Amino acid sequence: MRFLSLALTAVSMVAYMAVPSSADIIAFSGGACDGDEGLNVPCDGSCHQFTGRESFEVVIGGLHCVTFFEDTGCNSLIATFPNEGNSLCSNVNTGTAVGSFRCSANDSCDD
Repeated sequence: MRFLSLALTAVSMVAYMAVPSSADIIAFSGGACDGDEGLNVPCDGSCHQFTGRESFEVVIGGLHCVTFFEDTGCNSLIATFPNEGNSLCSNVNTGTAVGSFRCSANDSCDD
């Protein structure tokens, strides 16, 4: 029974490691992707908080579009930032407070 338990644990660990991470974009409190690091969130068009953040990096490769909003519900558009991915840091200097953002998994800012 003990062997079966160890075997199932090993299989579970391999399956977990084989699942690709959905951690696509990370926001930071500093202007150069430094300071406090936010949560790793998917770049799937969903709305995420950006309050207290000043920069971001898209961890996965490929061109992405990140859209920023003044409110916390992704309604009041401020600016869009193309990002090449591969952990390229982008400073978000919009001249106004940014409350939320959406990341498109491609270079289209409409997603």
